[in-house]
Amino acid sequence: MQYEHWQYLQTSLREIDHFIRQAFERVQEAGNDPTSTLRGLVISDEEVEQYLQQSPLATPWPEGTLTLPTLDFHNHDNPLSRLIQSFGLNILDSYILLLSLAPEFDLRYERIYAYLQDDVSQRRPTVNLMLNLLGGTVEQRFAVWKRLTPQSPLRRHNLIECAPDTARQNASFLGYAIRADHRITAHLLGDEQVDARLTHMVRIRPYEAGTAWPEVRRPIVEAMQDAPIVYLSGGVDLGQMETAMGLCAATGHDLVEVNLAAMSAPETPLEPLWRLALREAYLRNGALLLESWESCLNEARMPSPSMWEAIMAYPHPVFISGREAWEPVDLERKRRMLRLMFQAPDYTERFSAWEQFTQGHETALRDYDLHEVSSKFRLTRAQIARAVHSAVDMAQSRGEAVQKADLYAGAQAHANIQLGHLAKRIIPRFGWDDLILPPEQLQQLHEMSARLRYTHVVQDEWGFGEAIANSAGISALFAGESGTGKTLSAEVLANDLGLVLYKIDLSAVVSKYIGETEKNLNTIFSMAQSSNAILFFDEADALFGKRSEVKDARDRYANIEVAYLLQQVEAYDGVVIMATNFRQNLDDAFTRRLDFLVDFPFPEAEYRLRLWRAHFPPRTPLASDVDLETVAERYRLAGGNIRNAALAAAYLAAANGQMITSEHIRGAIRREHQKMGRLLDDRP
Repeated sequence: MQYEHWQYLQTSLREIDHFIRQAFERVQEAGNDPTSTLRGLVISDEEVEQYLQQSPLATPWPEGTLTLPTLDFHNHDNPLSRLIQSFGLNILDSYILLLSLAPEFDLRYERIYAYLQDDVSQRRPTVNLMLNLLGGTVEQRFAVWKRLTPQSPLRRHNLIECAPDTARQNASFLGYAIRADHRITAHLLGDEQVDARLTHMVRIRPYEAGTAWPEVRRPIVEAMQDAPIVYLSGGVDLGQMETAMGLCAATGHDLVEVNLAAMSAPETPLEPLWRLALREAYLRNGALLLESWESCLNEARMPSPSMWEAIMAYPHPVFISGREAWEPVDLERKRRMLRLMFQAPDYTERFSAWEQFTQGHETALRDYDLHEVSSKFRLTRAQIARAVHSAVDMAQSRGEAVQKADLYAGAQAHANIQLGHLAKRIIPRFGWDDLILPPEQLQQLHEMSARLRYTHVVQDEWGFGEAIANSAGISALFAGESGTGKTLSAEVLANDLGLVLYKIDLSAVVSKYIGETEKNLNTIFSMAQSSNAILFFDEADALFGKRSEVKDARDRYANIEVAYLLQQVEAYDGVVIMATNFRQNLDDAFTRRLDFLVDFPFPEAEYRLRLWRAHFPPRTPLASDVDLETVAERYRLAGGNIRNAALAAAYLAAANGQMITSEHIRGAIRREHQKMGRLLDDRP
């Protein structure tokens, strides 16, 4: 806090002291004794008579109006004066605020207020004390009373707290204690930290004069002088923030960024937090940016009336950011509203951005590499810039030029996929050499890889993206018994293509509550869109099962879920893989729309032998009695079971301090059969 600001606060409190001295003298004239040990315990006949002689609604002090301080709150440049002007407080509001603030700066006011209220335990001014101090007549007292109601600026903006003390929960409104909010006290002392309750919800972005911002049409810039509402529609990170900052720089406003999605958690009421955020904007006279607008809309796509009214009343520019276009239907609009639409960059724009941001760095990249990464990752310019920075950092840490793998890693890191509990990210570790399948299935998987690898050629260069709708994505069904290689194949594809693989947790996606499943699916597909992530739905028959005959409302909504999912799969530009152990349970309408249907057969003896050999590394100490050909021929196991058995046999041998023998292998196989509920005839 600057010295002159503190000096002004001292001057204001000195004037308040003169004012309170008048009240002190009035109390003395009235003959009150707040120090009496019997205060509140005994009421004498004389006191009752004295109370009955007083006129109703009149002050208990001698008649007459106290002389208000001659404070000028509007002609000074200091935090207190700016606060009063920012919130549009009148003279009564200003005196109420200052009287409430006094004990926060000097404890002697606590004892003074206790004396004035004839109650040593009441150390904050009450509503009644404010009426006595500021209202000499009934009309004046009523005017003060109105400035203390919940609709008044002081309380609406949380400048003061007005509530009964803990020991007086049943007190009337006149007995409510008035406190200045701690955030207001801190602000007047020079603390510009955001309210602790808003730490992860509100961010202050100071405007930067002279900074190069995205080009905005001149009429938009000129219209900002009238403090309009600007609605920014489009996906995440498409330049909305940069545009808002550029317009703030043109008007000289800081930007107060409010994340409505973070405020709209089910366990947290939105309204109180929203009012605190709005207060932060008023304290800085900043422009307001409301992000994730959809999160605060009800089923009729309208915000709460009080929220909309507060937005209309805010005197500075307001930016509202939402994914979709929105109109304030049936809402009173008192201000000009501008609309700016932001679209994700197309393939050509993405390639240009990758080319631009990689220039000036040492790279080992080909144009084809940039074409490939531009096609696979649908990132914004800002995300591409951050991805290139990450790629350069990774390359420099190795002392090498930037490689294609660095670009892929950077793109994956900045794709903004936040699926939380709905999915688990799988780090691919396996390549084509690890995949042991018949030639037909391998060929299908290679075709899937090639299709995505050359998407930019077919869709963008040859024009198929414009000629055929929804032709960029790939949908596939992996069908086969458990352990036949479905999940492994998905990992191999992700590794080969350099894409992120997410295994969807169906237990978290499917909900018994109507509409919740669709909401979860929409989150998954919209989040994955930017990176073309591979979405792997295991046990997909639980979600894509055959539509049932409609017998009740639940059947109807279950069929709606299937239809909605089909639409999402068709519209998705990436790879969607469904895995099932029971192909016959899937809806026929769904399977007809698939691009690939890969049957994973149970491995024959030839492939079982290859699997056994693949799961025993070259350094494995195998005893001479181990005959893997016989094991593969005799025991009919899937690849997953063979992996488990090989690993279990190795641990059994290590525990015995021996080489892996045929007995260890048979014991491990016996355990696998037990898990499957099968009997094993392992007689030699």
